[in-house]
Amino acid sequence: SLSQKSDMAIVFSGIEGYKNLDYSACWFYIGSEYIKNINAHLAFVTTNSISQGDQVALLWPHIFIKNTFIHFAHSTFKWGNSAKGNAGVSCVIIGLSSKSTKQKVIINEKMRIKVNTISPYLTPNSSIIVSKKSSPLSNIPLMSYGNMPLEGGHLRFGKNEMDLLIKNYPLSEKYIKKVIGGDELLQGIERFCLWIEDNELNEANNIPEIKKRIDLVREFRESGGDVARTLVHKSHQFRYRNCAQESLIVIPCTSSERREFLQCGFFDKSYITMNSAQVVYDSEPYIFSIMSSKAHMLWSKATAGCLESRLRYSAMLCYNTFPFPKISEAQKQELTQCVFRILEERENHSEKTLAQLYDPDKMPQGLREAHRLNDLAVERCYRSKPFETDEERLEYLFKLYEQMIAEEKVKDTLFQEEKKAKKTRKTK
Repeated sequence: SLSQKSDMAIVFSGIEGYKNLDYSACWFYIGSEYIKNINAHLAFVTTNSISQGDQVALLWPHIFIKNTFIHFAHSTFKWGNSAKGNAGVSCVIIGLSSKSTKQKVIINEKMRIKVNTISPYLTPNSSIIVSKKSSPLSNIPLMSYGNMPLEGGHLRFGKNEMDLLIKNYPLSEKYIKKVIGGDELLQGIERFCLWIEDNELNEANNIPEIKKRIDLVREFRESGGDVARTLVHKSHQFRYRNCAQESLIVIPCTSSERREFLQCGFFDKSYITMNSAQVVYDSEPYIFSIMSSKAHMLWSKATAGCLESRLRYSAMLCYNTFPFPKISEAQKQELTQCVFRILEERENHSEKTLAQLYDPDKMPQGLREAHRLNDLAVERCYRSKPFETDEERLEYLFKLYEQMIAEEKVKDTLFQEEKKAKKTRKTK
């Protein structure tokens, strides 16, 4: 509301990015100011969004700088009421205190854990804040958004429209490709698009229905914003046009937080991706194993943030920051076998959508076992001893992230010093 925006402007005066914070962040910020330099404690129940995603970097450094720390936390739980159809809100409880050496506590539904430090992600024994990265921290291939069409929907269509187009104009089939985005992947929806190269435009325009659609895109872009108008001369094409040489791994930008694993899809080069998904083009199959692991899901939940109750998967916050060690060819082969096992189990239930298969209450036992074996193989890349709890997994991941970030900074410093030295030698 306007009143809340006004309140936040007053509370966070001089602090950039506050508009992206939840209103509850005001109380933590005011509370930290109130208790600084005195022996005092406070606690609030809040939606878990202030301990996830971008909000962590926007809020918590301004609290920690006051010598205030998190002295106890209850991890995410559902808080609902008796209203019909109420799904509940994902909440956490966070306690703040002025500086103290006392041991801190993390509580969840199963246990109470004593720790030395609690991070703003509510993970143990770390205080580091994960920052967006434009490229992967680990030795894994680049991930990008799927293609943004910006064509008013005129170059895309469902199966019935495609069948009718081909029936009436058989030559149109060569310009049609299958589309895969978040909804298509999770719900098994069949969608298609026109994919026309520049040197095919004159020929494609000889098909009346295709010409009609291109003209509609032109009209849409001519009446659109600045970006749309720059694309008028390419009204036969999407705004972005990335496609695979061999294969692609797709992951939805939004996914239910109830699911235990991220639902990745493996497709051949005949598919065109949509910007409702993130994509890794032409990678080795073992990357699918890493992205499908429990470790990667836990990291994504901690760092990504949620849209309502849905996980918002981000290449810059989830994939590029994910700490994964260098592995041997033998380990890659083991992970690849896990990929084939997961895909085979999915195929055994091909009548079901991925959304149905990964419903935690209905997940087939064979698929669950395939993921269990995949998790064990992925986690052996980190250490030989299995992890016992999710808290232990996250603690390990955050420590590795902190170590890898430090190593990256050292390498960057050495590179800059060498670059400066070369420049000095040239001037002499």
